[in-house]
Amino acid sequence: MYKKIILYFLFFFVIYNYYIFFNWYLDDENIIIEHALYLSLSGSIPMYIFILLTHIFFYPEGNTDNAKVISFPPLIWLFSINTAIFIGTLNQYYLQVYNLPDFLDFLRSWKIGLLICLIAIIIISLALQEFNGNSEDPIPTTPSTIIIKSNVYKFTRNPMYLGLIILQIGIGMSLSYVHITLFSILTFIIFRNYVIIPEEVYLEEKFKENYLDYKKNVHRWI
Repeated sequence: MYKKIILYFLFFFVIYNYYIFFNWYLDDENIIIEHALYLSLSGSIPMYIFILLTHIFFYPEGNTDNAKVISFPPLIWLFSINTAIFIGTLNQYYLQVYNLPDFLDFLRSWKIGLLICLIAIIIISLALQEFNGNSEDPIPTTPSTIIIKSNVYKFTRNPMYLGLIILQIGIGMSLSYVHITLFSILTFIIFRNYVIIPEEVYLEEKFKENYLDYKKNVHRWI
């Protein structure tokens, strides 16, 4: 019980500090640069601790009937977004070693960003609905009992991971924070190499031709 209390506290502490930071970042209010850096670090450092502790507390060890993914996909997603904010603010308010080119400003649009977020949420919701309807656990560290092929899974083998990447792009655009959008590339790379490929190996070994036929007919992404 104490583990969840610690994690809940850390998570809401992070959300509170990031809310304060982005409320200032998106406003016209002047602020001392050192204060801006402190605000961002007050969110990013506790988030790293939250991610690490969640992995340590809940990542299953010794289970052989599951995909050997590097960590829980939502944690990877949070890690990527958090790292984008950490590097972006550290450079902008302290190191100042580079500037993002002006042509990337097209990635700053809260209207388009919200629309992209909505599309992503719909994709993720449809995928979760299929898991719930088949009494399957969407967490890849748990055993799989069937291959889900219906509805959104007719068009992509990984709608939840695709949805998370699209959601990250939308969040970055909505917050006018280009680093978050650019770091969706990092999320894609980690998902592909350390989540999806281990899942494919596990599913091929467990379901054999049933999964291979599905894999042949439906793309990994879109």
